[in-house]
Amino acid sequence: MKLRVLGLAALLVLLAGCGAGQQAAAAPPSYNDTDVMFLQMMLAHHEPAAKLLALGEKQAADPAVKAVATELASAQATETATIRDRLTGWGQPLVSAAHAGAHAEHGGLPLLDEAELIKLAGLTGREFDTAFLTMLTGHQHGAVELARMEAATGIDPATRELAARTEETVRAQIQRLLRMVG
Repeated sequence: MKLRVLGLAALLVLLAGCGAGQQAAAAPPSYNDTDVMFLQMMLAHHEPAAKLLALGEKQAADPAVKAVATELASAQATETATIRDRLTGWGQPLVSAAHAGAHAEHGGLPLLDEAELIKLAGLTGREFDTAFLTMLTGHQHGAVELARMEAATGIDPATRELAARTEETVRAQIQRLLRMVG
Protein backbone atom coordinates (compact mmCIF):
# COMPACT_ATOMS: atom_id res chain seq x y z
CA MET A 1 0.00 0.00 0.00
CA LYS A 2 2.85 2.34 0.89
CA LEU A 3 4.48 1.61 -2.47
CA ARG A 4 1.29 2.35 -4.24
CA VAL A 5 0.97 5.78 -2.53
CA LEU A 6 4.62 6.58 -3.29
CA GLY A 7 4.14 5.54 -6.92
CA LEU A 8 1.07 7.72 -7.24
CA ALA A 9 2.91 10.66 -5.69
CA ALA A 10 5.83 10.19 -8.10
CA LEU A 11 3.45 10.03 -11.05
CA LEU A 12 1.78 13.27 -9.95
CA VAL A 13 5.16 14.99 -9.65
CA LEU A 14 6.12 13.84 -13.15
CA LEU A 15 2.82 14.97 -14.63
CA ALA A 16 3.05 18.34 -12.93
CA GLY A 17 6.52 18.84 -14.38
CA CYS A 18 5.50 17.97 -17.93
CA GLY A 19 4.05 21.38 -18.64
CA ALA A 20 6.61 23.37 -16.66
CA GLY A 21 8.59 24.36 -19.74
CA GLN A 22 5.53 25.30 -21.73
CA GLN A 23 3.85 28.67 -21.40
CA ALA A 24 0.12 28.59 -20.98
CA ALA A 25 -1.68 30.16 -23.90
CA ALA A 26 -3.22 33.45 -22.92
CA ALA A 27 -6.96 33.17 -22.71
CA PRO A 28 -8.79 35.59 -24.96
CA PRO A 29 -10.52 38.39 -23.10
CA SER A 30 -14.04 37.62 -21.93
CA TYR A 31 -15.16 41.07 -23.02
CA ASN A 32 -15.26 43.16 -26.18
CA ASP A 33 -15.23 46.84 -27.11
CA THR A 34 -18.99 47.11 -26.60
CA ASP A 35 -18.65 45.87 -23.02
CA VAL A 36 -15.94 48.44 -22.32
CA MET A 37 -17.86 51.25 -24.04
CA PHE A 38 -21.05 50.40 -22.15
CA LEU A 39 -19.27 50.57 -18.80
CA GLN A 40 -17.41 53.77 -19.68
CA MET A 41 -20.58 55.43 -20.90
CA MET A 42 -22.51 54.33 -17.81
CA LEU A 43 -19.85 56.07 -15.69
CA ALA A 44 -20.22 59.18 -17.83
CA HIS A 45 -24.00 58.87 -17.48
CA HIS A 46 -23.81 58.55 -13.68
CA GLU A 47 -21.65 61.65 -13.14
CA PRO A 48 -24.29 64.32 -13.89
CA ALA A 49 -27.00 62.10 -12.39
CA ALA A 50 -25.12 62.10 -9.08
CA LYS A 51 -25.26 65.90 -9.05
CA LEU A 52 -28.96 65.85 -9.94
CA LEU A 53 -29.74 63.31 -7.23
CA ALA A 54 -27.77 65.33 -4.65
CA LEU A 55 -29.93 68.35 -5.52
CA GLY A 56 -33.04 66.23 -5.10
CA GLU A 57 -31.90 64.98 -1.71
CA LYS A 58 -31.17 68.54 -0.59
CA GLN A 59 -34.01 70.58 -2.11
CA ALA A 60 -37.04 68.40 -2.75
CA ALA A 61 -40.12 69.68 -0.94
CA ASP A 62 -42.04 66.40 -1.12
CA PRO A 63 -40.58 63.73 1.20
CA ALA A 64 -41.39 61.06 -1.42
CA VAL A 65 -39.30 62.91 -4.02
CA LYS A 66 -36.47 63.28 -1.52
CA ALA A 67 -36.70 59.54 -0.73
CA VAL A 68 -36.49 58.62 -4.44
CA ALA A 69 -33.41 60.80 -4.85
CA THR A 70 -31.74 59.14 -1.85
CA GLU A 71 -32.68 55.64 -3.00
CA LEU A 72 -31.41 56.17 -6.53
CA ALA A 73 -28.21 57.88 -5.33
CA SER A 74 -27.42 54.88 -3.16
CA ALA A 75 -28.11 52.35 -5.94
CA GLN A 76 -26.07 54.39 -8.41
CA ALA A 77 -23.10 54.62 -6.04
CA THR A 78 -23.05 50.83 -5.73
CA GLU A 79 -23.29 50.39 -9.50
CA THR A 80 -20.55 52.96 -10.09
CA ALA A 81 -18.19 51.04 -7.79
CA THR A 82 -18.97 47.80 -9.65
CA ILE A 83 -18.32 49.43 -13.02
CA ARG A 84 -15.04 50.99 -11.87
CA ASP A 85 -13.87 47.65 -10.46
CA ARG A 86 -14.70 45.82 -13.68
CA LEU A 87 -12.92 48.33 -15.93
CA THR A 88 -9.90 48.45 -13.62
CA GLY A 89 -9.80 44.64 -13.47
CA TRP A 90 -9.73 44.54 -17.26
CA GLY A 91 -6.96 47.14 -17.36
CA GLN A 92 -9.26 49.52 -19.24
CA PRO A 93 -9.49 53.27 -18.68
CA LEU A 94 -12.56 54.69 -16.98
CA VAL A 95 -12.97 57.10 -19.90
CA SER A 96 -11.97 56.27 -23.44
CA ALA A 97 -10.04 58.86 -25.41
CA ALA A 98 -10.74 56.81 -28.56
CA HIS A 99 -14.45 57.51 -28.23
CA ALA A 100 -14.33 61.00 -26.73
CA GLY A 101 -16.88 62.37 -29.19
CA ALA A 102 -19.37 59.64 -28.34
CA HIS A 103 -18.92 60.21 -24.63
CA ALA A 104 -19.42 63.96 -24.99
CA GLU A 105 -23.06 63.42 -25.89
CA HIS A 106 -23.47 59.84 -24.59
CA GLY A 107 -23.43 58.48 -28.12
CA GLY A 108 -26.09 60.95 -29.25
CA LEU A 109 -28.19 60.80 -26.08
CA PRO A 110 -29.14 64.10 -24.43
CA LEU A 111 -26.66 65.29 -21.87
CA LEU A 112 -27.68 66.61 -18.45
CA ASP A 113 -25.47 69.68 -18.33
CA GLU A 114 -24.33 72.11 -15.67
CA ALA A 115 -26.58 74.92 -16.93
CA GLU A 116 -29.69 72.77 -16.42
CA LEU A 117 -28.54 71.84 -12.93
CA ILE A 118 -27.92 75.49 -12.00
CA LYS A 119 -31.39 76.43 -13.28
CA LEU A 120 -32.92 73.57 -11.27
CA ALA A 121 -31.06 74.64 -8.12
CA GLY A 122 -32.80 78.03 -8.36
CA LEU A 123 -36.26 76.47 -8.11
CA THR A 124 -38.17 75.72 -4.92
CA GLY A 125 -41.19 73.79 -3.70
CA ARG A 126 -43.43 71.90 -6.10
CA GLU A 127 -41.78 73.68 -9.05
CA PHE A 128 -38.45 72.14 -8.06
CA ASP A 129 -39.97 68.71 -7.49
CA THR A 130 -41.70 68.65 -10.90
CA ALA A 131 -38.61 69.88 -12.76
CA PHE A 132 -36.39 67.44 -10.86
CA LEU A 133 -38.62 64.45 -11.61
CA THR A 134 -38.92 65.47 -15.27
CA MET A 135 -35.15 65.87 -15.68
CA LEU A 136 -34.46 62.60 -13.89
CA THR A 137 -36.99 60.73 -16.02
CA GLY A 138 -35.41 62.04 -19.22
CA HIS A 139 -31.94 61.23 -17.97
CA GLN A 140 -32.92 57.68 -17.02
CA HIS A 141 -34.02 56.98 -20.59
CA GLY A 142 -30.34 57.29 -21.54
CA ALA A 143 -29.44 54.36 -19.28
CA VAL A 144 -32.03 52.20 -21.03
CA GLU A 145 -30.52 53.05 -24.42
CA LEU A 146 -27.02 52.23 -23.19
CA ALA A 147 -28.24 48.91 -21.81
CA ARG A 148 -29.80 48.06 -25.17
CA MET A 149 -26.49 48.75 -26.91
CA GLU A 150 -24.77 46.30 -24.55
CA ALA A 151 -27.49 43.67 -25.00
CA ALA A 152 -27.11 43.86 -28.79
CA THR A 153 -23.36 43.22 -29.11
CA GLY A 154 -21.69 42.86 -25.70
CA ILE A 155 -20.17 39.46 -24.84
CA ASP A 156 -19.13 39.59 -21.17
CA PRO A 157 -21.78 37.66 -19.21
CA ALA A 158 -21.50 39.81 -16.06
CA THR A 159 -21.69 43.05 -18.05
CA ARG A 160 -24.64 41.77 -20.10
CA GLU A 161 -26.37 40.85 -16.83
CA LEU A 162 -25.67 44.36 -15.47
CA ALA A 163 -27.18 45.82 -18.66
CA ALA A 164 -30.27 43.61 -18.39
CA ARG A 165 -30.70 44.51 -14.73
CA THR A 166 -30.18 48.20 -15.56
CA GLU A 167 -32.82 48.14 -18.28
CA GLU A 168 -35.33 46.37 -16.05
CA THR A 169 -34.81 48.51 -12.95
CA VAL A 170 -34.57 51.80 -14.82
CA ARG A 171 -37.78 51.08 -16.73
CA ALA A 172 -39.50 50.51 -13.38
CA GLN A 173 -37.93 53.71 -12.02
CA ILE A 174 -39.17 55.68 -15.02
CA GLN A 175 -42.72 54.41 -14.48
CA ARG A 176 -42.50 55.36 -10.81
CA LEU A 177 -41.15 58.83 -11.65
CA LEU A 178 -43.90 59.40 -14.21
CA ARG A 179 -46.56 58.53 -11.62
CA MET A 180 -44.97 61.01 -9.20
CA VAL A 181 -44.98 63.81 -11.76
CA GLY A 182 -48.63 63.18 -12.71
